[in-house]
Amino acid sequence: MYCDYYSIINRTESISEFVDMLVKEINLRSINFNQDWEFDTIFFGGGTPSLLSPKYFEKILNALSKNLNISGIKEITIEINPNDTSLDNLTHYLDLGINRASIGFQSLQTNLLKFLTRNHKPEDCISTYYDIRNAGYNNVNIDMLFNIPGQTQTIWQNDLKTITDLEPDHISAYSLIVEQNTPLYNQVNKNQIKMPHNKVSIKMFEFCQKFLHSHSFNQYEISNYAKKDKECLHNKHYWNLDPYLAFGPSAHGFDGKIRSWNVSSLDKYIKSLKQNQRPLKGQELLTKIDQYNETIINGLRTTSGISFEKLNATNVDMTNFNMVIEKWKNNLSINNQYILLDPNSYIHADDIAIDMMIN
Repeated sequence: MYCDYYSIINRTESISEFVDMLVKEINLRSINFNQDWEFDTIFFGGGTPSLLSPKYFEKILNALSKNLNISGIKEITIEINPNDTSLDNLTHYLDLGINRASIGFQSLQTNLLKFLTRNHKPEDCISTYYDIRNAGYNNVNIDMLFNIPGQTQTIWQNDLKTITDLEPDHISAYSLIVEQNTPLYNQVNKNQIKMPHNKVSIKMFEFCQKFLHSHSFNQYEISNYAKKDKECLHNKHYWNLDPYLAFGPSAHGFDGKIRSWNVSSLDKYIKSLKQNQRPLKGQELLTKIDQYNETIINGLRTTSGISFEKLNATNVDMTNFNMVIEKWKNNLSINNQYILLDPNSYIHADDIAIDMMIN
């Protein structure tokens, strides 16, 4: 409905074969992998990995351990949809070393969940959360959405209050954005659905920011809030433009210079690997300007800020940079190492980034 990521339904009979091919991709990639990388995070996501039984995760983790240096792993996250797994499975996941759970609540309103084409109910969110806690997880994230058609400020505030009462370790609060190639995009274009006014979205964001801060959550990225020492280490790698490996249909990886992605089809993915071929769909070399722009975009979104060292390493012409800094000086904090966006100015992040970027 609202997400443009690759997804499929009604293919549970393919799980065993998929896992076999995933392991095969890991094995194939490792043959030519000559980087001296040490991994400290693993993220099982991009769909509903919680549909897999523990034996499949054990198989995948064994393949990773055999082929890559994961001895220093600190965080292994699994994304979970409410009501898609059991307490028994959750306990086994934890035994395998999966120590962080991320639950896709999205909303606690039945009508809004239906609009988002989610199959779970509000009570499923709560019961799954307690199952995760009872299984022994001490690092739990809850995903929420605002700016949903039909969602009022009062509804959003009440949902956040309910969420904080659960005392999760991390909350991700994303604004619903109309992405191309989604049913929502087509419905909005045809005036079948009207998105909330931008002022409504801003008020929801600002309330979330202040409310979660008052409950001891640190906003370390525009959409992400964490209790002390509970930031998502994996996502911080993305925002820092660190290299990472990715496996599976439509998976995107980055080696520091080249971004690559797999085919967005389970059938094509399986077919390629059965032929001992990497299921690569495409790749792109990031130019110096690309690296510069991505440093701007990601840096502005985080409390770490934009690194002058990374900007200077791109060797691009920054003639207009000082003019942009002057224009937005009241929204920025600048020292010898970083440019930081004032938390009260996060709503201007996109405008500032556009000004700073090079076309």
